[in-house]
Amino acid sequence: MKKQQLLLVSLLAGTLILLWATVVQAQTLDKRWIGPRLLSNPGVEQVGQAVMIPDKYGYLHVFWSEVDPDDEINTIQYARFDGELWEGPIDIFMAAPGSTISAYSASLDETGDRIYLMWNEGNTGPVFLSSASVLHATSAHNWERPLRFNFPAFQLGLRIDSKGVMHLMYNNFYGAEPGIYYTSSKDRGLTWSAPLWIDPDIPVNSSPNVLKFYIDEQDGLHASWYYAALDAADVWGQWIRYSHSLDGGETWISPITIDEADETPDELRIPYPGMIVAGNSVHMIWAGNNKTQREHRYSLDRGNTWSETTRVFGGLQGQALGDGLAVDGAGRVHFFGQIRWPQGVYHAVWDGELGWSEPEIVYLIARDSAEGRNGRYHAHAVRAAVRAGNQLVVTFTDEAVGPMYVMYTTLEDVPPDSVLPTPTPTSLPMEATPTTAVSTPEPTRTPLVGVQPSQATSANVGSGFWLGVVPPTLLVTLIFLYRFFRSRRRH
Repeated sequence: MKKQQLLLVSLLAGTLILLWATVVQAQTLDKRWIGPRLLSNPGVEQVGQAVMIPDKYGYLHVFWSEVDPDDEINTIQYARFDGELWEGPIDIFMAAPGSTISAYSASLDETGDRIYLMWNEGNTGPVFLSSASVLHATSAHNWERPLRFNFPAFQLGLRIDSKGVMHLMYNNFYGAEPGIYYTSSKDRGLTWSAPLWIDPDIPVNSSPNVLKFYIDEQDGLHASWYYAALDAADVWGQWIRYSHSLDGGETWISPITIDEADETPDELRIPYPGMIVAGNSVHMIWAGNNKTQREHRYSLDRGNTWSETTRVFGGLQGQALGDGLAVDGAGRVHFFGQIRWPQGVYHAVWDGELGWSEPEIVYLIARDSAEGRNGRYHAHAVRAAVRAGNQLVVTFTDEAVGPMYVMYTTLEDVPPDSVLPTPTPTSLPMEATPTTAVSTPEPTRTPLVGVQPSQATSANVGSGFWLGVVPPTLLVTLIFLYRFFRSRRRH
């Protein structure tokens, strides 16, 4: 073979090696995890964060919002996961033309058989409430006609206690009377009590943001938020606060200060505090300095007294629309957040005796600022839930409002919860009229296919095609050239 021919073959071989190295480099998922898989509808680029609710039958119910790219109509999407197969997504509600859905929350009733969904249409309301059986929620026709209420809610949280009382917490961010408000209903949402203003000492020129609302095993209610300084150029945070009611919403304590911007003006510029309740413990994690490094405080007595603030996760920093927190069947708290460097989705576990584990990266985005993402997802609005006690499910959006992806793993050191068998229906469920006439076919049950643990996690839809086609093509080309030059040499 002549030198020019040998050089050509060598170049092609080098190209094949480089391409394969790039593919191998894209294998960025912890092998204990399955996914990420596209959860939102294909082609939709404006997607809200996920709300996830597990039930006693072993289902995980997932809600999120989407904006249709053709008519720009906002919808609420729903999917259901049984640990292996997904049903959905389906659009269960549609906003009025020109309206936006910026907040939604879901809660099971006291029996665990019915799921209630509440959402707003517009940054100052109104608010809508609907419900469906957890066993038949995968058809839009089985959701009740929504009830409408004129709460000026920008963000909201809905919780139902063991007596069937509905508790609603919302923040008025853009209205004339900004603040945190609480109301309740004892008749399944038909009527609500007069809203109670939780934070009448709200700072001047501020509004509450990133509202979190949870209920504990004894029907205690817990809320957290932070104040955004509206006169700052980028709406920096000023003050992180917490309040609770341990008597079912009858009385609320004066809000407790979790952290305050008293070191530098930009100390809490994007804190996005997260909160989770685990038994009698309450945990809060936020970006607590101008480098957005995480800080942690916790209470072991249902929010009455609190630990000192502790810097956690070493030098990891960054903020991407908040972190995900969830509690497994053993009572441990799991943290998921997009932080850096390397940049990725990190996982850490809180054990009451040992504290936080060393954070591990479960999905790599970029090793450093010079590398770039190379088509990998950016992982904003990371959210987490636990299904059946030992299956962690994590969702995130690509960029701030991009498509939504989901991944999951099973905890080998935690036994699964006992789930109830799905009852056999004696008759067809009674259909309810949706808010708009939506013809939605029954969803197809699909496995979590796409990116498996040992496969690449590229966001480029065509990457799978090139992975399957280009390397074999180059290999065939090499073989052809080799045989061609060899045959010429013989003649």
